[in-house]
Amino acid sequence: PQYRLIRAMSARGILAGTVETAKLPALMAATDPTARPGVLYGPSGPGNLGGPPAEQRMYPPLRSTEEAARVWEVSEQLTRTAFVAA
Repeated sequence: PQYRLIRAMSARGILAGTVETAKLPALMAATDPTARPGVLYGPSGPGNLGGPPAEQRMYPPLRSTEEAARVWEVSEQLTRTAFVAA
């Protein structure tokens, strides 16, 4: 699906955002008083490849409690950080 488009664009040097815009969804989730816990935030533009941050549908693998736990664990391993779940 969309990851194929992203890979194709990346291979051709077409960028759909910048470092500055890529960080906005995480910044919104962490600091916006209206951001809701447990919600995924990402770009709101066409194909979710750019645009201002907005609420997104959760990726199918992360709708599974088991897969979400696996991603959490891998994130901890890759960042060498223990995240505390609230």
